[in-house]
Amino acid sequence: MIRQADVVVPVYADASVTKTCLESVLSLSGEALARVLVVDDCSPDPAVAAALEEVRSADPRVVVLRNERNLGFVASANRGLALRQRDVVLLNSDTRVTEGWLDELLEAAYAHDRVAAAVPLSNNGTLCSVPRFCEGADPAALEAAPLRLSELEPRFTELPTGVGFCLLMRHQVLNMIGGLDPAYGRGYNEENDWSVRAQQLGYVVLRANRALVFHLGEVSFGEERTELDRRNARLLNHRYPQYLPQTRSFDEGPEARVAASYVRRRLGDVSACVEASHLGGLKLNGTGVYATELLRALSNLPGLEVCARVVTDEQRAWFGGLGIATHPASQPLSGFQVYHRPSQVFRAEDLATYLGAQCHSVISYQDLIAFRAPSVLSSFEEHARYRAFSFAALRGAQAVIAISEHNRQEIVREFHLPPDRVHTVHHGIDAAAFARRDPEQSRRVLDSRGLRGPYFLCAGSDYAHKNLKLLVAAYALYRARAGKAAARLVLIGPASHSQASLFDRTRAWPEGVTHLGELPEPEVRPLFQEALAFVYPTAYEGFGLPALEALACGVPLVASSLTSVPEVAGDAALYIRDFSPEEVAGLLSRVADDEALRSRLVAAGLARAKTFTWAETARKTLDVYLAAIDRPAAESMFSRRLLGELVGLYLRSEERWKALVE
Repeated sequence: MIRQADVVVPVYADASVTKTCLESVLSLSGEALARVLVVDDCSPDPAVAAALEEVRSADPRVVVLRNERNLGFVASANRGLALRQRDVVLLNSDTRVTEGWLDELLEAAYAHDRVAAAVPLSNNGTLCSVPRFCEGADPAALEAAPLRLSELEPRFTELPTGVGFCLLMRHQVLNMIGGLDPAYGRGYNEENDWSVRAQQLGYVVLRANRALVFHLGEVSFGEERTELDRRNARLLNHRYPQYLPQTRSFDEGPEARVAASYVRRRLGDVSACVEASHLGGLKLNGTGVYATELLRALSNLPGLEVCARVVTDEQRAWFGGLGIATHPASQPLSGFQVYHRPSQVFRAEDLATYLGAQCHSVISYQDLIAFRAPSVLSSFEEHARYRAFSFAALRGAQAVIAISEHNRQEIVREFHLPPDRVHTVHHGIDAAAFARRDPEQSRRVLDSRGLRGPYFLCAGSDYAHKNLKLLVAAYALYRARAGKAAARLVLIGPASHSQASLFDRTRAWPEGVTHLGELPEPEVRPLFQEALAFVYPTAYEGFGLPALEALACGVPLVASSLTSVPEVAGDAALYIRDFSPEEVAGLLSRVADDEALRSRLVAAGLARAKTFTWAETARKTLDVYLAAIDRPAAESMFSRRLLGELVGLYLRSEERWKALVE
């Protein structure tokens, strides 16, 4: 059965605009259109009556009613609504519909039995406006581009209220709550009052994101608009104190802008803000390198406007020096289509920022070690909080970036996420820069650190999962067997100060082992390049950037066969499989004694490293952004909104508690 609707068009002025509106309705509504009920509100312009008669005489579906005196918009609309025989669209005379508009509104109206009304997108329709939410736009820009609205997801968005320029109202609901309230006089906010009355009965209003109706706007009342709007807004807010907070909450959330973001993307406008405020002191650890290099590569992509969200002058200067635009953390995350957090969330304030972004949220979730192992964090309470924050961030993400396929499978499994919402995007590396050698610089670095002769290198922190205790035990066996010919073992990296920290030691290191601590960036690469081999016995990694850096430096790699490391190293590593000290000691001996093996590993490593580029990381990341804009999961946006409200309540309760304690 074909669903049909009547269309009611109150008319007062501007014969040309009105005629264009009616002709578009008659020609572009298809079989869904039953009748067009035009209410002439005693227009003083004879051209209006002539235009209406011309349209009526040409199409039997048109019925023209004329008020004996000017009654205003609300009374004229109610006169038309009273004559309806089915569902009805209340349509402003300064609109122009597009193909399929009415079918799509009816689809929205019957999406489920709790829908009271449906509204379309528009170039000028407040909550329905595209390409900028709540901003008017020239229709020409939308007409000139292939918008592909039939592909827009989600198809429908629940609104806190209807929008009066074009409002399909269910016949059944009109029977229950009546038409527009005459208290709103000549107009403005009458549709909001009607929507709240429907909401009080448990009904909702849906925005049909695949329907488009152009709206000229601000024609009917001219200069009276501001005063009418102000008067009726006072009446509405007096009746329904919850109306403004509810509407404001919707305005600030991601669901409000889903259609606007999509249309902007179809017009060739894509923008993203990448979180960089977590780069404390700009000492770039793995996540810092990722954020910085990703931003540099993204800024080189055509068709993408990207910036870094920063909190300090140092960060702003740093990214400015790299030619990357910045966005101060003190400003709201509005105007962007995507907010990307390239690291996990550890603080409630950061989670509130992430969930409250007025755009689609994307997160890169680096690994699950802190999620699984309480000892990684300072207390179990902090661990429990982090687990909750991780759940909220991932469930509320429109897209999740995993930095390896192993990482992706873990995230999907652990957090029960739909697989198509989690995307694998490997880190990159500037392979040519890492391979470039400066023998004089290398000699100075080694001399300054007192390094003579061959050495194995291991870089990173000393968390338990890095398996450094195994490495030190294996090295002792290797050294006992090799005797005076043994290479040294050099460890570089910061102390984690965790329960299993190896670097927080008061006793001397075993013979042949040197820990150099956290080194300045210019010293790190020469230490990699001059190593006999890089040893990476980790039990768990999300990606394994140090292993990739070793390959790019042309260093033989002895590496873990666990988690993501084989994805990175491929056939360019000598793998640890049993994880016994004896096995690792044997591998150290093999790589130290076999020059042909080292040459093969170096050649394979250099070739392997060239396949990981930041340009490719950026390209795939942009694909994730576009997927988030084109196909955001309705469930994820719903989760974001409610989890954001929960985090807001948590933070406010924390503030109240602190105030009481103080």
